[in-house]
Amino acid sequence: MGRRSATDRLRSQVELGRGGSGRLASMEGLRGLAVALVFLVHFSDLSAPWVASSSWTGAFAARVGNASNIGVDLFFVLSGFLIYGNLMDRPQAYRPYARRRLRRVYPTYLFVLALYVALSLALPSQSKLPSGAAAIVGAVIANVLLLPGIIPVAPIITVAWTLSYEVFFYLTVPLLISGLNLRERTSAWRVRLFVGLSATTAVAGAAISGSHLRLAMFFAGMILWEWITSRSQEFTYNAQKAQRLDQAGLGALVVAVIAPMVLLSGIAGGGPRLIVLWVAWPVLCAACFCVDGRARRLFSWTPLRWLGNISFSYYLTHSLVLQGFFEALRKVVDPTGQQAWVWWGLMIPAFVLTVGAALGLFIAVERRYSLTPSR
Repeated sequence: MGRRSATDRLRSQVELGRGGSGRLASMEGLRGLAVALVFLVHFSDLSAPWVASSSWTGAFAARVGNASNIGVDLFFVLSGFLIYGNLMDRPQAYRPYARRRLRRVYPTYLFVLALYVALSLALPSQSKLPSGAAAIVGAVIANVLLLPGIIPVAPIITVAWTLSYEVFFYLTVPLLISGLNLRERTSAWRVRLFVGLSATTAVAGAAISGSHLRLAMFFAGMILWEWITSRSQEFTYNAQKAQRLDQAGLGALVVAVIAPMVLLSGIAGGGPRLIVLWVAWPVLCAACFCVDGRARRLFSWTPLRWLGNISFSYYLTHSLVLQGFFEALRKVVDPTGQQAWVWWGLMIPAFVLTVGAALGLFIAVERRYSLTPSR
Protein backbone atom coordinates (compact mmCIF):
# COMPACT_ATOMS: atom_id res chain seq x y z
CA MET A 1 0.00 0.00 0.00
CA GLY A 2 2.85 2.36 0.86
CA ARG A 3 4.62 1.69 -2.41
CA ARG A 4 1.40 2.12 -4.36
CA SER A 5 0.72 5.48 -2.73
CA ALA A 6 4.30 6.59 -3.47
CA THR A 7 3.78 5.62 -7.11
CA ASP A 8 0.51 7.52 -7.17
CA ARG A 9 2.22 10.61 -5.77
CA LEU A 10 4.94 10.34 -8.36
CA ARG A 11 2.36 9.92 -11.11
CA SER A 12 0.52 13.04 -9.96
CA GLN A 13 3.74 15.02 -10.39
CA VAL A 14 5.24 13.70 -13.62
CA GLU A 15 2.17 12.59 -15.57
CA LEU A 16 1.19 15.38 -17.94
CA GLY A 17 -2.22 13.99 -18.79
CA ARG A 18 -1.36 12.86 -22.31
CA GLY A 19 -0.75 9.19 -21.73
CA GLY A 20 -4.03 8.17 -23.35
CA SER A 21 -2.99 9.31 -26.83
CA GLY A 22 -0.74 6.87 -28.65
CA ARG A 23 1.02 9.59 -30.59
CA LEU A 24 1.69 11.85 -27.63
CA ALA A 25 2.53 9.01 -25.25
CA SER A 26 5.17 7.67 -27.62
CA MET A 27 6.48 11.21 -28.16
CA GLU A 28 7.09 11.43 -24.42
CA GLY A 29 8.94 8.11 -24.59
CA LEU A 30 11.07 9.33 -27.49
CA ARG A 31 12.10 12.30 -25.38
CA GLY A 32 13.05 9.83 -22.66
CA LEU A 33 15.27 7.99 -25.14
CA ALA A 34 16.87 11.30 -26.17
CA VAL A 35 17.88 12.30 -22.63
CA ALA A 36 19.12 8.77 -21.87
CA LEU A 37 21.42 9.07 -24.88
CA VAL A 38 22.60 12.49 -23.73
CA PHE A 39 23.40 11.00 -20.32
CA LEU A 40 25.67 8.43 -21.97
CA VAL A 41 27.63 11.20 -23.69
CA HIS A 42 28.59 12.95 -20.47
CA PHE A 43 28.94 9.82 -18.33
CA SER A 44 31.40 8.34 -20.84
CA ASP A 45 33.34 11.59 -21.05
CA LEU A 46 33.60 12.18 -17.30
CA SER A 47 34.49 8.55 -16.51
CA ALA A 48 37.37 8.57 -19.01
CA PRO A 49 40.15 9.23 -16.42
CA TRP A 50 39.31 5.90 -14.75
CA VAL A 51 39.18 3.89 -17.99
CA ALA A 52 42.22 3.65 -20.27
CA SER A 53 41.37 4.57 -23.86
CA SER A 54 43.59 1.70 -25.04
CA SER A 55 41.45 -0.86 -23.21
CA TRP A 56 38.42 -2.58 -24.72
CA THR A 57 36.10 -0.83 -22.28
CA GLY A 58 37.71 2.55 -23.00
CA ALA A 59 37.34 2.14 -26.75
CA PHE A 60 33.75 0.97 -26.38
CA ALA A 61 32.88 3.80 -23.97
CA ALA A 62 34.36 6.34 -26.38
CA ARG A 63 32.24 5.00 -29.23
CA VAL A 64 29.11 4.96 -27.07
CA GLY A 65 29.74 8.52 -25.92
CA ASN A 66 30.43 9.77 -29.44
CA ALA A 67 27.39 8.03 -30.92
CA SER A 68 25.04 9.14 -28.15
CA ASN A 69 25.20 12.74 -29.37
CA ILE A 70 22.35 11.65 -31.62
CA GLY A 71 19.94 12.29 -28.74
CA VAL A 72 20.15 16.03 -29.39
CA ASP A 73 19.20 15.47 -33.03
CA LEU A 74 16.12 13.52 -31.94
CA PHE A 75 15.09 16.47 -29.75
CA PHE A 76 15.38 18.78 -32.76
CA VAL A 77 13.24 16.50 -34.94
CA LEU A 78 10.53 16.32 -32.26
CA SER A 79 10.57 20.10 -31.82
CA GLY A 80 10.30 20.65 -35.56
CA PHE A 81 7.35 18.28 -35.76
CA LEU A 82 5.49 19.61 -32.73
CA ILE A 83 6.01 23.37 -33.05
CA TYR A 84 5.55 23.55 -36.81
CA GLY A 85 2.51 21.29 -36.67
CA ASN A 86 0.96 23.34 -33.89
CA LEU A 87 1.42 26.55 -35.86
CA MET A 88 0.08 25.06 -39.08
CA ASP A 89 -2.96 23.57 -37.35
CA ARG A 90 -3.85 26.72 -35.47
CA PRO A 91 -2.68 30.16 -36.66
CA GLN A 92 -1.53 32.19 -33.67
CA ALA A 93 -0.63 35.82 -32.99
CA TYR A 94 3.14 36.10 -32.80
CA ARG A 95 3.58 37.87 -29.46
CA PRO A 96 1.39 35.57 -27.33
CA TYR A 97 2.97 32.55 -29.05
CA ALA A 98 6.51 33.82 -28.38
CA ARG A 99 5.61 34.63 -24.79
CA ARG A 100 4.33 31.08 -24.23
CA ARG A 101 7.42 29.51 -25.75
CA LEU A 102 9.80 31.68 -23.71
CA ARG A 103 7.80 30.97 -20.56
CA ARG A 104 8.25 27.29 -21.27
CA VAL A 105 12.04 27.68 -21.33
CA TYR A 106 13.13 30.55 -19.11
CA PRO A 107 12.02 29.84 -15.51
CA THR A 108 13.87 26.53 -15.31
CA TYR A 109 16.79 27.72 -17.41
CA LEU A 110 17.35 30.86 -15.35
CA PHE A 111 17.17 28.88 -12.11
CA VAL A 112 19.88 26.48 -13.28
CA LEU A 113 21.95 29.31 -14.77
CA ALA A 114 21.89 31.12 -11.42
CA LEU A 115 22.98 27.90 -9.73
CA TYR A 116 25.91 27.54 -12.14
CA VAL A 117 26.96 31.16 -11.58
CA ALA A 118 26.76 30.78 -7.79
CA LEU A 119 28.81 27.57 -7.85
CA SER A 120 31.36 29.15 -10.17
CA LEU A 121 31.83 32.05 -7.75
CA ALA A 122 31.98 29.74 -4.74
CA LEU A 123 34.33 27.19 -6.37
CA PRO A 124 36.78 29.09 -8.58
CA SER A 125 38.64 25.90 -9.52
CA GLN A 126 35.46 24.58 -11.17
CA SER A 127 34.32 27.95 -12.51
CA LYS A 128 32.47 28.23 -15.82
CA LEU A 129 33.01 32.00 -15.84
CA PRO A 130 35.76 34.03 -17.53
CA SER A 131 38.18 36.10 -15.50
CA GLY A 132 37.43 39.76 -14.78
CA ALA A 133 34.22 41.41 -13.61
CA ALA A 134 33.35 42.92 -17.00
CA ALA A 135 33.89 39.59 -18.76
CA ILE A 136 31.73 37.82 -16.18
CA VAL A 137 28.88 40.30 -16.65
CA GLY A 138 29.13 40.00 -20.43
CA ALA A 139 29.14 36.20 -20.27
CA VAL A 140 26.11 36.10 -17.98
CA ILE A 141 24.16 38.50 -20.19
CA ALA A 142 25.03 36.48 -23.31
CA ASN A 143 23.88 33.31 -21.60
CA VAL A 144 20.67 34.89 -20.34
CA LEU A 145 19.92 35.87 -23.94
CA LEU A 146 20.71 32.30 -25.06
CA LEU A 147 23.38 33.37 -27.52
CA PRO A 148 25.83 30.46 -27.08
CA GLY A 149 25.52 28.13 -30.02
CA ILE A 150 24.24 30.85 -32.31
CA ILE A 151 27.35 33.01 -31.94
CA PRO A 152 30.77 31.96 -30.58
CA VAL A 153 30.09 32.52 -26.88
CA ALA A 154 30.98 29.87 -24.30
CA PRO A 155 27.89 28.43 -22.56
CA ILE A 156 27.94 28.55 -18.77
CA ILE A 157 25.59 25.55 -18.75
CA THR A 158 27.44 23.05 -20.91
CA VAL A 159 24.41 21.90 -22.90
CA ALA A 160 22.75 25.32 -23.26
CA TRP A 161 23.89 25.76 -26.87
CA THR A 162 21.04 23.46 -27.92
CA LEU A 163 18.52 25.71 -26.15
CA SER A 164 19.82 28.56 -28.30
CA TYR A 165 18.94 26.47 -31.36
CA GLU A 166 15.52 25.65 -29.95
CA VAL A 167 14.61 29.26 -29.12
CA PHE A 168 15.95 30.44 -32.48
CA PHE A 169 13.65 27.92 -34.14
CA TYR A 170 10.67 28.88 -31.96
CA LEU A 171 11.01 32.55 -32.85
CA THR A 172 11.72 32.18 -36.57
CA VAL A 173 9.37 29.42 -37.74
CA PRO A 174 6.21 31.58 -37.43
CA LEU A 175 7.94 34.21 -39.56
CA LEU A 176 8.81 31.56 -42.13
CA ILE A 177 5.21 30.35 -42.26
CA SER A 178 3.74 33.81 -42.65
CA GLY A 179 6.52 35.25 -44.80
CA LEU A 180 6.25 32.50 -47.42
CA ASN A 181 2.50 32.08 -46.95
CA LEU A 182 3.02 28.37 -46.31
CA ARG A 183 -0.56 27.64 -45.30
CA GLU A 184 -1.67 28.50 -48.84
CA ARG A 185 0.97 26.29 -50.48
CA THR A 186 0.60 22.62 -51.28
CA SER A 187 2.19 20.03 -49.05
CA ALA A 188 4.49 18.93 -51.88
CA TRP A 189 5.68 22.54 -52.34
CA ARG A 190 6.41 22.87 -48.63
CA VAL A 191 8.31 19.56 -48.54
CA ARG A 192 10.50 20.62 -51.46
CA LEU A 193 11.17 23.89 -49.67
CA PHE A 194 12.19 22.13 -46.45
CA VAL A 195 14.45 19.69 -48.26
CA GLY A 196 16.17 22.62 -49.92
CA LEU A 197 16.47 24.51 -46.64
CA SER A 198 17.87 21.40 -44.95
CA ALA A 199 20.60 21.10 -47.56
CA THR A 200 21.34 24.83 -47.49
CA THR A 201 21.46 24.90 -43.68
CA ALA A 202 23.74 21.87 -43.53
CA VAL A 203 26.20 23.21 -46.09
CA ALA A 204 26.22 26.74 -44.66
CA GLY A 205 26.42 25.45 -41.10
CA ALA A 206 29.35 23.18 -41.88
CA ALA A 207 31.15 26.07 -43.59
CA ILE A 208 30.51 28.53 -40.76
CA SER A 209 30.95 26.56 -37.57
CA GLY A 210 30.82 22.83 -38.12
CA SER A 211 27.82 22.55 -35.78
CA HIS A 212 25.10 24.76 -37.20
CA LEU A 213 24.42 22.06 -39.79
CA ARG A 214 22.39 20.27 -37.11
CA LEU A 215 19.70 22.93 -37.48
CA ALA A 216 18.66 20.88 -40.52
CA MET A 217 17.08 18.39 -38.12
CA PHE A 218 14.27 20.86 -37.39
CA PHE A 219 13.32 20.75 -41.08
CA ALA A 220 13.30 16.94 -40.89
CA GLY A 221 10.65 17.23 -38.16
CA MET A 222 8.63 19.64 -40.28
CA ILE A 223 8.73 17.24 -43.23
CA LEU A 224 7.62 14.48 -40.85
CA TRP A 225 4.53 16.54 -39.97
CA GLU A 226 3.73 17.05 -43.65
CA TRP A 227 4.12 13.34 -44.36
CA ILE A 228 1.99 12.23 -41.42
CA THR A 229 -0.71 14.79 -42.19
CA SER A 230 -1.07 13.53 -45.75
CA ARG A 231 -0.35 9.82 -45.32
CA SER A 232 -1.31 8.66 -41.81
CA GLN A 233 -4.80 7.47 -42.84
CA GLU A 234 -3.26 4.87 -45.14
CA PHE A 235 -2.00 2.92 -42.15
CA THR A 236 -5.31 2.98 -40.31
CA TYR A 237 -7.05 0.78 -42.86
CA ASN A 238 -4.15 -1.23 -44.28
CA ALA A 239 -2.66 -3.68 -41.80
CA GLN A 240 0.13 -4.73 -44.14
CA LYS A 241 1.31 -1.16 -44.63
CA ALA A 242 1.09 -0.54 -40.89
CA GLN A 243 3.23 -3.59 -40.18
CA ARG A 244 5.85 -2.50 -42.72
CA LEU A 245 6.01 0.98 -41.21
CA ASP A 246 6.38 -0.48 -37.71
CA GLN A 247 9.23 -2.70 -38.92
CA ALA A 248 10.84 0.25 -40.67
CA GLY A 249 10.64 2.28 -37.46
CA LEU A 250 12.38 -0.40 -35.41
CA GLY A 251 14.99 -0.79 -38.14
CA ALA A 252 15.54 2.97 -38.15
CA LEU A 253 16.10 2.89 -34.39
CA VAL A 254 18.82 0.28 -34.82
CA VAL A 255 20.43 2.21 -37.68
CA ALA A 256 20.29 5.53 -35.77
CA VAL A 257 22.04 4.02 -32.75
CA ILE A 258 24.44 1.54 -34.35
CA ALA A 259 25.60 3.38 -37.48
CA PRO A 260 27.16 6.35 -35.63
CA MET A 261 28.80 3.96 -33.18
CA VAL A 262 30.23 1.43 -35.63
CA LEU A 263 30.45 3.05 -39.05
CA LEU A 264 30.60 6.77 -38.32
CA SER A 265 32.34 6.84 -34.96
CA GLY A 266 35.02 9.24 -36.14
CA ILE A 267 32.60 11.77 -37.57
CA ALA A 268 31.39 14.09 -34.82
CA GLY A 269 28.30 15.74 -36.21
CA GLY A 270 29.52 15.45 -39.79
CA GLY A 271 27.58 15.17 -43.03
CA PRO A 272 27.25 11.35 -43.24
CA ARG A 273 25.92 11.13 -39.69
CA LEU A 274 23.51 13.99 -40.36
CA ILE A 275 22.12 12.25 -43.43
CA VAL A 276 21.58 8.99 -41.54
CA LEU A 277 19.78 10.71 -38.67
CA TRP A 278 17.83 13.08 -40.94
CA VAL A 279 16.16 9.96 -42.35
CA ALA A 280 16.25 7.50 -39.44
CA TRP A 281 14.76 9.62 -36.65
CA PRO A 282 11.69 10.73 -38.67
CA VAL A 283 11.06 7.13 -39.77
CA LEU A 284 11.08 5.99 -36.14
CA CYS A 285 8.79 8.87 -35.16
CA ALA A 286 6.41 8.06 -38.03
CA ALA A 287 6.14 4.46 -36.83
CA CYS A 288 5.42 5.63 -33.27
CA PHE A 289 2.88 8.24 -34.31
CA CYS A 290 1.00 6.47 -37.11
CA VAL A 291 0.53 2.82 -36.14
CA ASP A 292 -0.20 0.89 -32.97
CA GLY A 293 2.77 -1.43 -33.28
CA ARG A 294 5.84 -2.48 -31.37
CA ALA A 295 7.58 0.87 -31.79
CA ARG A 296 4.67 2.78 -30.26
CA ARG A 297 4.30 0.29 -27.42
CA LEU A 298 8.03 0.44 -26.69
CA PHE A 299 8.05 4.23 -26.40
CA SER A 300 4.76 4.34 -24.50
CA TRP A 301 6.39 2.45 -21.62
CA THR A 302 5.49 4.47 -18.53
CA PRO A 303 8.98 4.89 -16.94
CA LEU A 304 10.40 6.04 -20.28
CA ARG A 305 7.47 8.44 -20.74
CA TRP A 306 7.97 9.90 -17.29
CA LEU A 307 11.65 10.40 -18.02
CA GLY A 308 10.60 12.20 -21.20
CA ASN A 309 8.22 14.41 -19.24
CA ILE A 310 11.03 15.66 -17.01
CA SER A 311 13.50 15.74 -19.91
CA PHE A 312 14.00 19.52 -19.89
CA SER A 313 14.91 19.59 -16.20
CA TYR A 314 17.01 16.48 -16.70
CA TYR A 315 18.83 17.98 -19.66
CA LEU A 316 19.78 21.10 -17.70
CA THR A 317 20.91 19.36 -14.51
CA HIS A 318 22.44 16.01 -15.43
CA SER A 319 25.87 17.35 -16.41
CA LEU A 320 26.25 19.29 -13.16
CA VAL A 321 25.18 16.29 -11.09
CA LEU A 322 27.60 14.03 -12.97
CA GLN A 323 30.47 16.44 -12.40
CA GLY A 324 29.74 16.40 -8.68
CA PHE A 325 29.43 12.61 -8.73
CA PHE A 326 32.85 12.13 -10.32
CA GLU A 327 34.50 14.80 -8.15
CA ALA A 328 33.29 12.86 -5.12
CA LEU A 329 34.51 9.59 -6.67
CA ARG A 330 37.94 11.12 -7.27
CA LYS A 331 38.32 11.69 -3.54
CA VAL A 332 37.66 8.00 -2.89
CA VAL A 333 39.14 6.26 -5.93
CA ASP A 334 42.22 7.80 -7.50
CA PRO A 335 41.88 7.44 -11.30
CA THR A 336 44.60 5.21 -12.73
CA GLY A 337 43.04 4.35 -16.07
CA GLN A 338 42.73 0.70 -15.05
CA GLN A 339 39.29 0.80 -13.45
CA ALA A 340 36.87 -0.39 -16.13
CA TRP A 341 34.41 -1.22 -13.36
CA VAL A 342 33.71 2.52 -12.99
CA TRP A 343 32.09 2.66 -16.41
CA TRP A 344 30.22 -0.63 -16.07
CA GLY A 345 29.35 -0.54 -12.38
CA LEU A 346 28.58 3.10 -11.68
CA MET A 347 26.48 3.94 -14.72
CA ILE A 348 23.15 2.95 -13.15
CA PRO A 349 23.79 4.64 -9.76
CA ALA A 350 24.88 7.82 -11.56
CA PHE A 351 21.82 7.73 -13.78
CA VAL A 352 19.50 7.29 -10.77
CA LEU A 353 21.19 10.24 -9.08
CA THR A 354 20.69 12.47 -12.13
CA VAL A 355 17.04 11.45 -12.39
CA GLY A 356 16.48 12.30 -8.73
CA ALA A 357 17.98 15.77 -9.13
CA ALA A 358 15.98 16.40 -12.31
CA LEU A 359 12.78 15.28 -10.63
CA GLY A 360 13.35 17.73 -7.81
CA LEU A 361 13.90 20.60 -10.25
CA PHE A 362 10.89 19.57 -12.30
CA ILE A 363 8.54 19.54 -9.30
CA ALA A 364 9.92 22.69 -7.64
CA VAL A 365 10.40 24.91 -10.70
CA GLU A 366 9.46 23.59 -14.13
CA ARG A 367 6.01 22.23 -13.34
CA ARG A 368 5.11 25.18 -11.14
CA TYR A 369 6.32 28.03 -13.34
CA SER A 370 6.36 26.66 -16.90
CA LEU A 371 3.67 24.00 -17.11
CA THR A 372 0.99 25.57 -14.92
CA PRO A 373 -1.33 27.66 -17.13
CA SER A 374 -0.74 31.37 -16.68
CA ARG A 375 -3.53 33.37 -15.14
